[in-house]
Amino acid sequence: MLTSSNKMKILKIITRIVLVLGLFFLIGFFFTLEQKEPVNLATDNFPDPTGIYKQGTYYAYATSTDGFNIPLAKSKSGGNYQIVGEALPNLPIWAQGSIWAPHISQVSKRYLLYFSVIDKKSKKRSIGLALANNPQGPFKAEERPVVTDDNAGGLIDPDLFQDSDGQNYLLYKNDGNAIGKTSSLWLQKLSKNGLVVTGKAERLLTNTEVKNPNDNGKSETVLTIEAPYLTQAPDGTYVLLFSAGSYATANYFTGYAISKKLSGPYHYKGALATTASLKNQIVGPGGAELVQGKNNVETLLLHGWINGVNKTKSSRQLYELSFFWEEGHIPKVTK
Repeated sequence: MLTSSNKMKILKIITRIVLVLGLFFLIGFFFTLEQKEPVNLATDNFPDPTGIYKQGTYYAYATSTDGFNIPLAKSKSGGNYQIVGEALPNLPIWAQGSIWAPHISQVSKRYLLYFSVIDKKSKKRSIGLALANNPQGPFKAEERPVVTDDNAGGLIDPDLFQDSDGQNYLLYKNDGNAIGKTSSLWLQKLSKNGLVVTGKAERLLTNTEVKNPNDNGKSETVLTIEAPYLTQAPDGTYVLLFSAGSYATANYFTGYAISKKLSGPYHYKGALATTASLKNQIVGPGGAELVQGKNNVETLLLHGWINGVNKTKSSRQLYELSFFWEEGHIPKVTK
């Protein structure tokens, strides 16, 4: 017969065993969570990407998706981006609706995030700007648009380009196709701090100058061009990347034009990336921008459709392509 003393000893032993087993369970549970392969959320729904590399981290931003005004994703390698939150918690007071095609730049010590959004009064899209002291933000929107042009259909798809002399310029598209007119890509000087446009906008390229590579040799021009991105090639040539055609189709593509002068004229040279040239691995490649990453290696960010084109369950995925130059100024990509 067990004495009260022996019963207490047995109870203590059982309690210790339970505690030890529980501790092993908790250690195993948390270790499993830490080792679990992360889900690549950013590649599922991340249209019109823009990116920047700072201090060992890649940051990417996109058109409004999944409840974010501007979703923010991060990566250490330049691949397998993870959505980490909201870059722009609040829209500017003059704006309404979703944000399209943001563009990230660093001017001096500040980070500038340009974007397109609907003006409450005009109901047309204008170019806005938000500022932050680091690329993760949060960004705070300026109280007024940077530039507007309601008569041209509104303005979308901003891009900041800094020339070799340090002068900053803003590129954008007039949304002419939205009102039955031509769409062009424009260039306008910016103030030194990048907050204000100055001078007159200069037209760089119009959709009627761009032949459609998807028309089986009929040489018809595209209905619209958009998403300008300007860079300077190793030989000094100005190279203008852009998207063309309807983004809602597999025929959407990335083209390029070149010029020896910043203000042009720019000459359309052909397609950089099409669904066919990428062997259907990326469908409707567009919204392209370069990111200069680790060891100054350039990567092309762009989007393409997954799960069909413009369907209820489809979305535009973030892709990264290896980028290089041929003959000093001819852009090339590989997947």
